Amino acid sequence: MLFVFKLITFTMLSASVSLASDAPSFEVEAICRTAIASIMGRDPKLMQVTLTAGDVLFLTYDRPADNFVWTYRCRIEGNRVIWASEPGRWRDDPKDDAVFFEVVGAGKQLRIIDNHSDGSSTKQLFDRDMIL
Repeated sequence: MLFVFKLITFTMLSASVSLASDAPSFEVEAICRTAIASIMGRDPKLMQVTLTAGDVLFLTYDRPADNFVWTYRCRIEGNRVIWASEPGRWRDDPKDDAVFFEVVGAGKQLRIIDNHSDGSSTKQLFDRDMIL
């Protein structure tokens, strides 16, 4: 009887763990688009991934006022977003802002965290429908 109770308990616990891991996550493209948009103060839907080279994504933003096209590079390392203007250097120096992401709200939201070099931090929360 004790064995059956333990088996039922284990089954219920493993089912609840698998439900949590089934939460939808965000594609790398969506994370990069949202992070660059957050840094630049733009709408993530206006950022377009134009090229992928290995783990590096190239993104563009077409400024509506004058149709100037801004280009950025982005890669993900763990939960950190490393980015660069194109052409430009990667923002991975210890003196650069450190940009991170978190998937929250049962996978329905993406939080971008920008830890500034002065010690302050900016956090922006994006609903899935604001990104995709």
